[in-house]
Amino acid sequence: MPPTRRLQTGKVPQHILKRFILNRLGASSDRVIRGAAVGEDASIIDMGDKVLVAKANPITGADGNIGRLVVHVNANDVAARGAKPLWFMNTIFLPEGATESKLEEIMEEIHRACSELGVQLIGGHTECVAGLEKPIIAGFMMGEAPKNKYVTTSGTHPGDRVILTKSAGLEGTSILASDLEEKLKRKVDLKTLQRARRMIEAISVVPEALKAIEAGGVHSMHTPTEGGILNGLYEMTTAAKVGISVQENLIPIAPETAIITETLGINPLKLLSSGALLIAVDCKSVGKVLSAIKGIGVKTSIIGEIKEKSEGRVLTRVDGTQQPIGPVKQDELYRILGDA
Repeated sequence: MPPTRRLQTGKVPQHILKRFILNRLGASSDRVIRGAAVGEDASIIDMGDKVLVAKANPITGADGNIGRLVVHVNANDVAARGAKPLWFMNTIFLPEGATESKLEEIMEEIHRACSELGVQLIGGHTECVAGLEKPIIAGFMMGEAPKNKYVTTSGTHPGDRVILTKSAGLEGTSILASDLEEKLKRKVDLKTLQRARRMIEAISVVPEALKAIEAGGVHSMHTPTEGGILNGLYEMTTAAKVGISVQENLIPIAPETAIITETLGINPLKLLSSGALLIAVDCKSVGKVLSAIKGIGVKTSIIGEIKEKSEGRVLTRVDGTQQPIGPVKQDELYRILGDA
């Protein structure tokens, strides 16, 4: 009989993935270059002189902008392989009694997001489901890359510098400002909340991911989603079997994120961070990658260095103390929404 322990809300822990999922993958195919694995953003399939990159991801933690989120979150993971997102499919589950206008709103968001990226929606499924409290969307994005140009999460090497684009907790900040507005506006001014909600407009990492690949010297890219920057760093280094040294004071946190997370008593480094991108770059190529990304108006910061595995995974706090970087058991977004 299987264990009866209940799972927490949010991403399933790695030990559960390994125990129940990653050992049940059906028939093998020699065309799968990179399949299901902990920390890997998307699968890679051999298509001759090109590779097909495929990613499936749902939107479950947000009430608003879910059509926009489902497109960009899936496109981000495809772009983090160095591939251009091209084709999208989605499954939309609506609560019983949902209105036609709600479906139209979601589809308009999906249409606009796909149009922004040059992606075509090629199919999917839509239905009303008993027992749902809010809509849930699952997306499936596909893209292409030259066979010699893709990267993997596990591709980083000791000596690589780690670049973070934009800031920590970007998506989570926007969701909290929207979904907990009534609670937050008692302590946070409305202009700050408005700016925080608009942070969702910076959710795409496709431009900087493709620009980084074009510049050269990139060994790995990873999107820090659930569990935030700390979980993203753990996943990247676990996949590559390496260590890392990160300086907390070098991790950018937007003023809106700082205010909202302090108000709610949550850690911004463990908050959903779609919209940011972790890039591991050969030390000799850091300058040209930084210049290329800054050239398209995206902020970048060098936050750490990849080390040998024996040196551990270490975060040096602002006060000088050090702590190990381990898996984040539950994203701060799910914790705070559960409490709310």
